[in-house]
Amino acid sequence: MLRLLNLELQKLLLNKTSKALIIISFILPFFVILLSSLKINFFGLFTIELGEHGIFNFPLIWHITTFFAAFFKIFFAVVVVSMVSNEYSYKTLKQNLIDGLSKKEFILSKFYTIVFFSLVSTVLIFSITLCIGLYYSSIDEVTQVIKGTEFVVAYFVKLVGFFSFCLLLGMLLKR
Repeated sequence: MLRLLNLELQKLLLNKTSKALIIISFILPFFVILLSSLKINFFGLFTIELGEHGIFNFPLIWHITTFFAAFFKIFFAVVVVSMVSNEYSYKTLKQNLIDGLSKKEFILSKFYTIVFFSLVSTVLIFSITLCIGLYYSSIDEVTQVIKGTEFVVAYFVKLVGFFSFCLLLGMLLKR
């Protein structure tokens, strides 16, 4: 498993476009922190600070951050489709099969990469949400903090499902 994951990560990180899109897809969730500190001034009449109005209180924050973070998955979806199409266009698929990589291992390497990046993204969203929630929320009971974490699990499942669908589309389109 680690050998297949390492093989795919080397391919992705040596490609400049894939590397840039992966970095962007991991940096964009930090804009949720920027959203939490945003103060909106309405023509000098009044100011709204989103963090002060309870939008980042537990357990509501788990739903809000996973909802907004789901919009950033499109960047890695492009990486997944290009990951497959590059295999066909650069003819590395045939070379991998000649070198002893089976078709099952080829697909598993792509799937392991999807699960790895989904897990990293989920851990990142979990830590960002926990930090924002602990900063803005007046709730400090562990049961209330953990109450909405099923949204983070659902976010992981949504990422794996969406990226697997993108993998299927990449295999069908091939170029």
